[in-house]
Amino acid sequence: MLEDPDRPDAAAVNRLLQACGQPERSTERVVLALQRSDLVVSLWRPAPDGAGGHELVGLVRATSDRSLNVNLWDLCVLDDVQPRNHYIHLLMRSMLLRLRRDLAGCSISMMTTAEDVPELERFGFLESPNGIRAMALQLRL
Repeated sequence: MLEDPDRPDAAAVNRLLQACGQPERSTERVVLALQRSDLVVSLWRPAPDGAGGHELVGLVRATSDRSLNVNLWDLCVLDDVQPRNHYIHLLMRSMLLRLRRDLAGCSISMMTTAEDVPELERFGFLESPNGIRAMALQLRL
């Protein structure tokens, strides 16, 4: 099931990101990232322990200046959720439908893994158009 109104908590997001190969982030920073996100689309499945509840298995979130630009972050789906490309497609389709409704006219950018490029190209994303290269700087304390 895809959800947005009940955003996942920071601990669930951190577990998901780590399971998808990203480094652990401080809980405080994940809380801020979620609070500052304009939209979060998440993918859930029944918890594997059988005790009820749900487990976060996929996520994409958006930040925006609400005028010109939208940036997508943390697109990920657990490897055991198959076919993975299908669920990447569901997350992105849901996100893009909401962005077209609420922030039409904004350009949308994201950084992603090479593995997800073919699926994102199906939505019209271009890899490094006109020689533009994505750059990132991670500030260290």
